[in-house]
Amino acid sequence: MRKIIFAFLLVLCSSTLRAQEEKNIADLAFLYQAIQQTPSYKDQLKGDKKYQELYENLRKDLKANDDFEIFKQLAKLIRPLNDNHLGFYKKADSSYKFIPPKYKVDSVAMINKYINYPADSVEGIYQSGKTKYVIREAEEDEYQIINLSTGELKGIMYKTPHQSFDVIQFAPNPYAYTLNRNIKLLNNLLIGTNYYKGDVKAFYNMISRKEKYDYKVLEDQIGYLSLGTFNSTDKEIKAATDFFDSVKSTINVKHLIVDVRNNFGGGYKNSMQFIRFLRSFLGKIYILQNGYTVSNAEQFIINLKALGNVKTLGESTRGTIAYGSNYGETLSTPSNRFSFYPTDMTASKKEVAFESVGVRPDVNLQPFTEDWVKQTIKYIKAND
Repeated sequence: MRKIIFAFLLVLCSSTLRAQEEKNIADLAFLYQAIQQTPSYKDQLKGDKKYQELYENLRKDLKANDDFEIFKQLAKLIRPLNDNHLGFYKKADSSYKFIPPKYKVDSVAMINKYINYPADSVEGIYQSGKTKYVIREAEEDEYQIINLSTGELKGIMYKTPHQSFDVIQFAPNPYAYTLNRNIKLLNNLLIGTNYYKGDVKAFYNMISRKEKYDYKVLEDQIGYLSLGTFNSTDKEIKAATDFFDSVKSTINVKHLIVDVRNNFGGGYKNSMQFIRFLRSFLGKIYILQNGYTVSNAEQFIINLKALGNVKTLGESTRGTIAYGSNYGETLSTPSNRFSFYPTDMTASKKEVAFESVGVRPDVNLQPFTEDWVKQTIKYIKAND
């Protein structure tokens, strides 16, 4: 009888493992097919034998019953694509309980070890609010984000060939974890996260605006045009157009500062009215940009920076510029565990050249010394 029970349990276990593996393979195949429909795949990886081999190798080892382990494996299909508008995350599920790993850490020893790492090294001591974290290399091109108080792993960073990092970040349920792309260290801030090095006041980041759109004269013949978003909903386009119609006849200064810091983009339905105006502007234009200038806001800069009367100032933009999505469609894998946000917009070679790299400024501004608008005014006066 014992042998019969053991054999039955063995068959049951084997059947369960096969069912789990089949579920994992179905998700992998679905994601692989969805990726192949994207313009970025067709531009970059179509016909690439190494990418096909990657898929075949992943397919051979998908026996795990841990959703997070499968998520990490599936994410490997996305990482070769230089397309930062793509999204991949654990589907919202309030019943799913994800417990991140914990490590025994000596916070004092960690701080002493990493506090003097070079400022441009991704490894080091970071803060988010009042909490301290360490980012350390776990293996080649893979890094861990660890809470120094609790030892809890908060994320895994993977170095990409595109001058940035892909980061699997852990979040409170129901989403649990998500793949965030194009994370980079810039002026002590890990762009795309809440982590930063040191506690020196920084002037590069425009955290908030009183108004999304604003125009005022700062000094004689120096105007300031703040464009906080190019969101292309009907409501936002109307707000932008109403604002622009109310001020465009008054913008007649010799020098015009155009601030698109922390402008996360949108579409040309909003931004093109400003582009057309600035193309015909007879004075000198100074565009303020930072690492949170993203997507259509980066396209905005590219459309203007070649003009003879335009200077860009600040730091490099995010480099999430090419492709994008017309419809915002999200796909669920067959198991209903994961969601994939595909891109469907074609991109020019000119835009792809800036993907992950960002648009570099003509003039680098000092991030920790003085307000960037004041620095720009000084630059204007020194070069007038």
